[in-house]
Amino acid sequence: MRNNYQPSEDQKDEAALWHAKRAGGSMSAQDEADFDAWMNADKTNRLAFDQMRVLWARIEQPAQRAAQNRKRFGLSGLKRGFTVRRSLAGMAAMAMMCGLIWAANPDLIVNWQADIVATTNDVTKVTLPDGSTAFLGANSALTTDFIGNHREVGLLRGQVLFDVVHRDGDAFRVHTPDTDIEVVGTRFNVDRLHDKTIVTVERGAVRVTNEKDTRGVLLGPDQQARSDGTRVAMRDHVDSALALSWMEGRLSVQNSRVSDVVAKLQNYSTARLIVLGDVANSRVSGSFPTRDVGGSLKTVADAVGAKVIKTSPWITLLY
Repeated sequence: MRNNYQPSEDQKDEAALWHAKRAGGSMSAQDEADFDAWMNADKTNRLAFDQMRVLWARIEQPAQRAAQNRKRFGLSGLKRGFTVRRSLAGMAAMAMMCGLIWAANPDLIVNWQADIVATTNDVTKVTLPDGSTAFLGANSALTTDFIGNHREVGLLRGQVLFDVVHRDGDAFRVHTPDTDIEVVGTRFNVDRLHDKTIVTVERGAVRVTNEKDTRGVLLGPDQQARSDGTRVAMRDHVDSALALSWMEGRLSVQNSRVSDVVAKLQNYSTARLIVLGDVANSRVSGSFPTRDVGGSLKTVADAVGAKVIKTSPWITLLY
């Protein structure tokens, strides 16, 4: 028996689905009858639904404002000063607002830290101070350090294709939260997703290491490494064109988790994309257009027997 008559996690999940169906306008007469029966079957069902309505209101209102501001002002830009000092008062205010910021757009905190942030465009081309070129995927975020002999880039989010110019004595380094990549002159793709970093080399050579695997691996053309912060694993004879399909407006995956695919599609959407339940761990393969996120979500859902509901212009559920 639950203390204080609090809803169970299963009831909360059911409440979320009922709310999504009602908000999405997909309720038939039978659905309405089933909903009424569910609401009346247990008073904690009604409590779970009320809690879900309150939660959704808190999410949708700031999400709506963030989407409208993003459309109006955009998020791209290159900060001219690579070192930005922020007051303690400003940092305290930011900390107090973290919950609201995440609800509106969980990327905003990372954007605040970055020097370069891409929009939802397929590709954003940036010439770095050393003459190297970075092709940023949608919604990617970078920090940069080109002071003195440094040629260092931090990938905070997303993926980037780097075309690095050779400079005697000065290595070019890319860092993600769990991985370090060092090159001299090459063209390679770095994809940061959830708890891993994927590096694919098109030409040249790069070394991929992390804190636990300091030797790492040396990659050549059409080779790939995956790093999860503890181990760097190499894959030989990969199709680098497949890894770079995002440059052509396609998301091409092989046996990838639905949660990972949706996370990548999120970069091309101003709306929040949320995966519920076990469908997140389902596997899917295919090539999905990044310029039609709604159509791609529907294709993914059909492939794994899931459903898509757009609860508002700012939130879409896949379950």
